[in-house]
Amino acid sequence: MTDTAPSWLPTVIDLIDGHLYRVLKGAEDPVMVIEELKGALVELHPEVFVRGVDKLYPIYADLSDIVDGFPFDYGDGAEMIAQREIRDVAWDWLSMARNADGLNIYIDRWTARMAALPTIEEGRPFRGIAG
Repeated sequence: MTDTAPSWLPTVIDLIDGHLYRVLKGAEDPVMVIEELKGALVELHPEVFVRGVDKLYPIYADLSDIVDGFPFDYGDGAEMIAQREIRDVAWDWLSMARNADGLNIYIDRWTARMAALPTIEEGRPFRGIAG
């Protein structure tokens, strides 16, 4: 299968690669690296952000929010859960196909995974579909 790569894709891949390689090196706090990545994504040209990054940013925001107890307080395990999820998101990113199809698969996978995190707030599922 071939896809047509948007002109912004190499820039976004390089930017995210650099940050997520740092996560897997393990020398820095992965939550802080994700915070830096979020800032770098926002600084991209607005057209790139709207067309290419608008679906990535919420994934990384949800990951860093775990530590802050939002939208659910995981208690003492919050830091461990956040770091595990961030390492997983980094590994998955660096393993994906470097094209638009790979990006779409990654976004779909991580949007679903973030929605499926076991979060209960006041007895109701906070993310995902209540059932």
